[in-house]
Amino acid sequence: MTSPAQRWLLAIAVTALTALPVRPGLVRAQAMPPAGPTPSRGATTAPDPVPIAPPAPDASPDQVKQAEDTAKAAQLTPIVPHPQGPTRPAFQLYAEIDLPVLTVGLVFVGARFVRTQQAFCVPDRCKASDLNALDRTTAGFWSPAWLTASNAGIVGLGVGAALLLTADEGFPAGMNDMVVIAESAMSATAVATVMTLAVGRPRPFVYGTRAPASEITSTDAGNSFLSSHAAVSFAIATSTYVAMHRLHPGSRLSYLVLGLGLGAASFVATSRVLAGQHFITDAIGGGLVGSSVGILISSVHGSPVSIVPVVGDHQHGLGIQGSF
Repeated sequence: MTSPAQRWLLAIAVTALTALPVRPGLVRAQAMPPAGPTPSRGATTAPDPVPIAPPAPDASPDQVKQAEDTAKAAQLTPIVPHPQGPTRPAFQLYAEIDLPVLTVGLVFVGARFVRTQQAFCVPDRCKASDLNALDRTTAGFWSPAWLTASNAGIVGLGVGAALLLTADEGFPAGMNDMVVIAESAMSATAVATVMTLAVGRPRPFVYGTRAPASEITSTDAGNSFLSSHAAVSFAIATSTYVAMHRLHPGSRLSYLVLGLGLGAASFVATSRVLAGQHFITDAIGGGLVGSSVGILISSVHGSPVSIVPVVGDHQHGLGIQGSF
């Protein structure tokens, strides 16, 4: 009889031997059958079985069927049930989650357009001396050119993310993942909008005389904190990074995408400050909120990939990935 320690050593030795590559001609038997023909991209996949706990030995078929029906009713509805690619898209969309998130985000963003109050210090009670030392350096800034640059930057960042994902994954999977990027951006601007309406901080140009009177007295003049442009830009950058990191694990490409995205987002945030639309603290706060929301929204979306084909020179099989 072997002792428990000997059995453990034997198991480890067998595991190590089976992990070694097999050279043709040395061993005739193969541990795993060769892979069959690769299914076409358009092939349909059978629905996944409904997960239930192991039935009791005396459970009747009707009770098992009732348990399966109950579990099925509690499942979320995937918008793309069976992705065509083995490792794409990066995110799984669910109708019960993503549609409400988009709807609530749109409603929150719309709150900006129903505001009727002017900035509290208009027309001539805004004093730069009331600001902190850092924000005082940009009080009175106004530049239509930098305003245009900030708008162009945020549009370019979003278009760039869409082109990157569709070029990497193809149109259907790329657009699937862009929904999550859009959710991240909309959630970030929704959070920023709540802060903006709650704080009601005047924009920097209200503290000077360069901006037209129509801008100073507009309802938008009191929407300085937080910077929605910064929040959206950093949300796009970070959520796109999460997507690329999932699509190319272990690759430096995702870090290159992150660096370029953060650089573009920083340009947008800086442009908003130079345009006189936001103070420095507004831009920093927007960047922090956007980065956090971008990571959060993209991370809570699980990957639709659960079984990944593993193909090597001398082995074939499946790698199974689970969550606990």
